[in-house]
Amino acid sequence: MDEKKILIIDDDVDITRSFQAALKDHYDVDTANDTTSGMAKLKSWKPDLLILDVMMETTLEGHRFAHNLRKEVEFADMPVLVITGMSDAIGVNIREAFTDSEELQNLYFLDKPVDPEELLTRVKKII
Repeated sequence: MDEKKILIIDDDVDITRSFQAALKDHYDVDTANDTTSGMAKLKSWKPDLLILDVMMETTLEGHRFAHNLRKEVEFADMPVLVITGMSDAIGVNIREAFTDSEELQNLYFLDKPVDPEELLTRVKKII
C-alpha cells in the first residue's frame, strides 16, 4: 500500500515543522507557507489530506481557500483538517462559517494549540 500524503498549509513555519515532525513517521508530508504555493503543491502532488490554517496573511484566508478548493473538481471531496486558534477571537464562529456552506463538506476541525499526539490520532481517523 502506498503511503498516504498530507499537505500542511500554514504561514507559521514553526507550526508546519511541528506538524510535519508529528506525522512524518506515518505519512508522506509536505508543507506550504501560503495558499498560492499550497495550491500549486496540491495540483502537482495530489495529497490525500490537507491540513489548513484559517488565519494567515488575512483573517479568513483559509476559509476563502477552502471555498476555492471545492470549486476544483479534483479537490471537491478531499478531506480538509482545519486548524484554528481563533475560534471566537474575531467575533466569528469559525466552525459555523465553514459548516454553514453546503459546498464545504468533508471538513474536520482542530483548535490550536495542537497536541502532536492528538493531531496524529485525528489524522488517522480521517484517512
